[in-house]
Formats: sequence, structure tokens, C-alpha cells
Amino acid sequence: MLSARNKLVVINVLDSTLGVGSSMKGNEQAHHCPFCHHHKKKLQINLETQYWHCWVCDSKGRAIQSLLRKLNVDRGDLSKIISIYGEYTPSKNDKDVEKVQLKLPSEFKPLHIKPKSLDFAYNQALTYLYKRGITMDEMLKHNIGYCGEGIYGGRTIIPSYSEEGELNYFVARSYYEDSKFKYKNPPVSRDVVVFDNQINWNEPITLVEGVFDSFSVKRNVIPILGKFLPRTLKAKIFEKGVKEIKILLDSDAIEDSTKHATFFIQNGIKVTNIIPDGDDAGDMGFDKVNNLLKETKESGWDDLILSKLNNIWR
Repeated sequence: MLSARNKLVVINVLDSTLGVGSSMKGNEQAHHCPFCHHHKKKLQINLETQYWHCWVCDSKGRAIQSLLRKLNVDRGDLSKIISIYGEYTPSKNDKDVEKVQLKLPSEFKPLHIKPKSLDFAYNQALTYLYKRGITMDEMLKHNIGYCGEGIYGGRTIIPSYSEEGELNYFVARSYYEDSKFKYKNPPVSRDVVVFDNQINWNEPITLVEGVFDSFSVKRNVIPILGKFLPRTLKAKIFEKGVKEIKILLDSDAIEDSTKHATFFIQNGIKVTNIIPDGDDAGDMGFDKVNNLLKETKESGWDDLILSKLNNIWR
């Protein structure tokens, strides 16, 4: 059990790093989150177990020193924490482990560079993407390519880059329509902001499910790679002070999109929750999707309640 003296030392270090916190029940402290910068003290830290978690952006960890290291604190303050709790060594399954450096497959070839000799894989990948409505300009913009062989052979590769220009994910989609396994994605975390280097955070952003849905929106769009919001994305939305979000998930994700809309509205962000009628955004195409984005009005509490009821009645 943490002694009263050591508890005071830990609180002083946290207060000097995060700003003055608030004591909660038990051994917990509440602080402003340094990752999402929410205006309320939503970062909760247990001084006994060391577990920390932001209830807004879902940033979390198992040790106070891992939090301090993320914030590059003074070595003296870090030493005080280590002297009290001991050196923390994350396990392989720990959320605090450094992320593996992702690389594109060695067989990757960009589609905007035409091969000098006949390449059937190039032609097949190009034909598939054209059918999906993706232009050569977009292939160049996103560095879209293909693999003709290797473990990603027979697939188009759609890379995603961080704000700093580092590869943070890629989607590998078979260009054979009869493929049993359409997607074969890298064995890394999906907790990233897809196409981060293409986003203007000062303008409204649109959230969609998959990368092919994003090409029907074209501009300032983020695929969330499923129906759940990555915690890194939530943190960045608050960090960047995003004021307006459009949500366009698939028609079978009404419950999820309504949940996301509710979360953002509760936190002071203007939301338009768009419910497509049948087709996914990737199948609707640019014109239909953008008409839908323009015609759908901002969502209020009544709209969200109605969406929930409609989902129950479906």
C-alpha cells in the first residue's frame, strides 16, 4: 500500500506535469487529459494500481511512468516515480509496448508508375480500381499500388500515412472478384488515424467505415476501418478542436453511428449523422454520396432518438 508520504510525492509530480488535479474516491486522481485536451478532467489515475485512463479519448496505460514517458517529463520527476513503484517493464501484450514499425510489402509497386514491360498484375489491379471509381490522380495522391506476388500477391495496396508522413497502416484488397478472402491486412493495431496526412483539421471531417467508402467522399474523409472509433482518432479530434463531423457508416451500423453521434454532441461538436438507404458509401459513388452529405441536416437529440427507435423497429 502506498504510504501517505509517497502518495503526496506522486500527486505533486502529476500536478506539476498535468496541472492541478482533483482527488476522487479511493486512491484516484482526475486530471485534464494531455492527449485530447478535453475541457473537463477526464483523465483518471489510480495511485495504487497505477492504471490511468481518459474517459473521452480512451488513452490508457498500466503504469504512471509510462504516462510520464509519453509526455517527455523531467528525468528527476520520473526518477521519483520509479523509486516509489519500481522500474516498469511492459509485457508483450501490454498496451504500453512501442508499436511495431510498419513497412509496405517488398513486392509493392505503385500504380502511377507504368511498368516498362507487360505486367498482367498491373493491368488487373488498375482495372479493378477504375471499376471502383478510383482515378489515377487518387492513386498518385495516396500512393496506391499492388503486389503481383508474395503473401499479398493478387491485391491492391492502399497505404495510410500519419501526419508526419510515416506509414501507419495499409489495406490489401484482392483484385479478383471471386476471391474467397477479399482482405488481407497487416498484423498491426488499427488504432490509427487513416489518411492523417490528407486531413485539414480546421474543416469539417467525414467518418466512413472503409477505405473504398472514402473514395466516394473524396475530401477530408477518415475511414475508421470498421464500426468502432479508434481511441487515437478520438484523441486527435479533441486535440485539433474539430467543430463539425459528418458520420456516414453503412446501413447496418445505425446503432454504432448513433452512439458516435451522441458522444460527439455531448462533447460540444456539431454532428450530421447520415443513414444510407441500402447501399454502402463505396457502392453509391461520388455524386450520390455528396448529394446525401449536402441534403442531410445537422443532427439533434430528437434525430438521435428517432434513429434508435427506427433501428429497433427494423
